[in-house]
Order: sequence, then C-alpha cells, then structure tokens
Amino acid sequence: MSDMAIATAEHREMGKTGVRASAVGLGTWAIGGWMWGGTDEAESIAAIRASIDAGVTLIDTAPAYGMGRSEEIVGKAIAGRRDEVVLATKCGLVWHTDKGRHFFDQDGRPVHRYLGPESIAHELEQSLRRL
Repeated sequence: MSDMAIATAEHREMGKTGVRASAVGLGTWAIGGWMWGGTDEAESIAAIRASIDAGVTLIDTAPAYGMGRSEEIVGKAIAGRRDEVVLATKCGLVWHTDKGRHFFDQDGRPVHRYLGPESIAHELEQSLRRL
C-alpha cells in the first residue's frame, strides 16, 4: 500500500449525519485556475481520480473557484464514480446579481457577498448542473 493510501485510509463521520468521509480531503481551489495562472483540465481530472484511487473520498470545491470552473472539472472527474465521494461546496460569493456587498472582481466581473434565499437556490441549481 502506498504512503498516500495509508494516509487517507482513515474515515470519520461528519458530525452526527451518518455521512463518512476520508480524514484527508482534496481541495480544488487551484483547479479553478483563475488565481493560479490557469489550469490543465486533463491533469486536474487525473489528479482528482488518483486521489479517489488512493482513498480520498472528501472533495472540497466552490462556485467561486474559477467562476464554476473547478466544479465543472470535478464533475467530469467523478463521472461514473459519484457514489465514491462526498462533495463539499459552498455558496455566498455571486456574480449573477449585484445584490449584497461587492467583494472583488474576477475576470472583469464583480463578485458580491450575498446569501438571499433566491440566490442560494440559484447557486445550488448551478452547482448541481456543473457537478
């Protein structure tokens, strides 16, 4: 067994949900590419799949990571393997509305902090589509 597989063999329950995930998770912020000089989709997909093969079952992503790009790549990487992973994503940084407080600009588009119920529903639908 590789060192990576040994390191990720431990799983823990997430709170009292009954959902179990690897103690070591894979963060996909850099896979979104926007702050890191771009991304190579094929290499990113290979890295995600290698992590799953090594025992990582927790994948962390967010719409704000490359304005949905990270979620799209994660979705491609887990195609046919969705039942092997626990996905953690977030909401509250939006570019589909100018409601809320301006937070930063990404690729020339303003991103706001906003958690209105209609925005959360919109973000959820978009995340599900990408993932």
